[in-house]
Amino acid sequence: RDYDKATRFTWKFLRDSTAEQIRAVANYALAADQTLVQGTILERLFSPTAELNEWNHTCYGLYNGDSIVPPAYLGKTFTAPHTHYLVSGNAVIDSGDLETSVRNVTEHGYNADSGAQLLAFVNPEQGEVISTWRAGKESAEGIVAKHDYIPSAGAPAYLMPENLVGQVAPEKFNGLKVSGSYGPVWIIESDFIPAGYISVASTYGPNNPNNVVGVRQHVNAAYQGLRQIPGKVPAYPLQDSFFARGFGVGVRHRGAAAVMQIKASGSYDTPAIAK
Repeated sequence: RDYDKATRFTWKFLRDSTAEQIRAVANYALAADQTLVQGTILERLFSPTAELNEWNHTCYGLYNGDSIVPPAYLGKTFTAPHTHYLVSGNAVIDSGDLETSVRNVTEHGYNADSGAQLLAFVNPEQGEVISTWRAGKESAEGIVAKHDYIPSAGAPAYLMPENLVGQVAPEKFNGLKVSGSYGPVWIIESDFIPAGYISVASTYGPNNPNNVVGVRQHVNAAYQGLRQIPGKVPAYPLQDSFFARGFGVGVRHRGAAAVMQIKASGSYDTPAIAK
């Protein structure tokens, strides 16, 4: 789909405005584009609803309990209904929720053995709880954590009462700030993620076809990325232009991610994603 946002200035405003004022308008457009792209990707990831594309083909999200059964992996078979849109069964996230989400991804072969890195995308509200988990201690009543939460290399200085074995998670991963790790998973906190939801996804690096979500652009390179297009009025009395982007997203691997809603009971609710 094609999206655009217009900017318009009168010649009187441009005569008296500062460079900072003009840049501010451009920065608003860039921020809106970032929100649009990230929001569209997250909307596809967090929604179990199938859609029809321009060729009337069905485009699925993650496994959502429909009649499609995942293929067997290393002798393990799956049965219908099989869903990666989960409900925690408790009002506050615990270690079992994250471990279950991880298992839903790795059991399909998306794991370190295949070259994948597991990422947990969480809202800071859930990230704050995750940072308190310690191996062998209860993260909730009756739920014992299997791993320690370890702050990343970019975390503020902290004391370790015991020796640290192994490497800590990096400060950043492809531009995303990593807050820490829990077992094999790197924790990514972002307000883009709706509060009360988490998603565990495997990644093989930028633009890798094995990643869970693919982003599609026009085959003509001139129509790719964010473009600035001159408006129909090039000068007096109004100067306008358009910031435009054409793209689409789709799930490539239905088993490469799992989403969980943190709530006590009921079925999975698709969250509203800002974009």
